[in-house]
Amino acid sequence: MPANIDGWILCGGEGRRMGGQDKGLLTWQDAPLALHVARRMTPQVRHITLNANRHLDDYGRWGWPVQPDDADLPEKTGPLTGMLTGLRHAQGDWVQFSPCDSPALPPDLTHRLWQAAQEANALIAVPCSIDAATGEQWHHWTAALAHRDTREALQQMIGQSERRVGQWIRACPWIGVCFERPEDFININTPETLHGSPRQ
Repeated sequence: MPANIDGWILCGGEGRRMGGQDKGLLTWQDAPLALHVARRMTPQVRHITLNANRHLDDYGRWGWPVQPDDADLPEKTGPLTGMLTGLRHAQGDWVQFSPCDSPALPPDLTHRLWQAAQEANALIAVPCSIDAATGEQWHHWTAALAHRDTREALQQMIGQSERRVGQWIRACPWIGVCFERPEDFININTPETLHGSPRQ
């Protein structure tokens, strides 16, 4: 694992399915969701940044840097704006992204994604999992590992009013990496999943 991978946690969403609440600060299993994610990511990357657009002081109390979306980028474009901000501010060559509502990410996420990207000469590696009930493959686009050389493609996508993370990733050399435990990528993005998801 190289020493030039930054962690970037996406906490800037509007939380519409949560009634407009700031998802990263909602408590799940005795701690805020984004804090779970930061703790999962810290051993895997060089350093962590929390990308948030409100309640910056609340996020800042945990000790990691907090960075809002860059002011020149359009508002309400979904996670792409936060991801481009992360690629712009990255000090290393790679950025490991994570949504703030995925508190159970695997401990080898970054290592496996980086290894796969090196072997495939890809600029983005995306975790995927198989739904045990349906056999359907799911790509977890916002948990991607991306090289900063993808910034220009992402800038162009945002300029074209694209909001889908998968569209940007597919425009770059990328690879999917299958993980065995779909539950590691649980999204706590509704009140039902916040209160009813099993303990990890």
